[in-house]
Amino acid sequence: MKIKTVVFNIDDTLYDASLQMSNARLNAVRAMIEAGLPVDLENGYRVLNQVVEENGKYYNHHFDELLKKLGLKWNPRVIAAGVVAYRETNLAFLRPFPDTIPTLLKLRESGYELGVVSGGLAVKEAQKLIQLGIHHFFEHVVISEEFGSKSITSNMFKVCLEKFSAKPSEVVFVGNEIQDIFSANEESVVSVRLRKGESRIREPKTNKEKPKYEITKLSEVIDIIKKM
Repeated sequence: MKIKTVVFNIDDTLYDASLQMSNARLNAVRAMIEAGLPVDLENGYRVLNQVVEENGKYYNHHFDELLKKLGLKWNPRVIAAGVVAYRETNLAFLRPFPDTIPTLLKLRESGYELGVVSGGLAVKEAQKLIQLGIHHFFEHVVISEEFGSKSITSNMFKVCLEKFSAKPSEVVFVGNEIQDIFSANEESVVSVRLRKGESRIREPKTNKEKPKYEITKLSEVIDIIKKM
């Protein structure tokens, strides 16, 4: 089997999105408390996480919903404090894993085509790649919003194969979410699960959710490709 192309998810694959999100939410609640939110940090953080889970991470009014859930009146000053702290923390933690850039460089220098298949909003995911300083590594970027979905689907891998003019056996996908592995397996793409982020402890429940390979560091994908 000769591998031609390597594609990656973004969150918790190329950078620590779980750490970024948890710190951003924590600092947002802390700033809101300093601006007058009458709640302790632990409870505020817990309720905010509930709000995110109920409304989805792409919802634009988490802090408004936080006040509602706490039974409080809408307060623009408190909400603005949360927004500012969230954005500043978000940016501060938007840094690639230590082995991300060396791995991408090694793969590109070895002649592999690189791409992205990721869930999310197209502009926001493109912004992440630019701010991470790695956008120039990827020939093609396929984002779920363009397919009417919030997460990776098997159809996205079909499009990815077409863009790279590659067969499924020639493409490796590296991601951390079980559902993303399932979607890659649906199209017979070689799936590699990176055990990172909040989903690292989850286990596959069916054979279709099981990755072909598992790694704990992104750089380990190089050795897997060599063995293949």
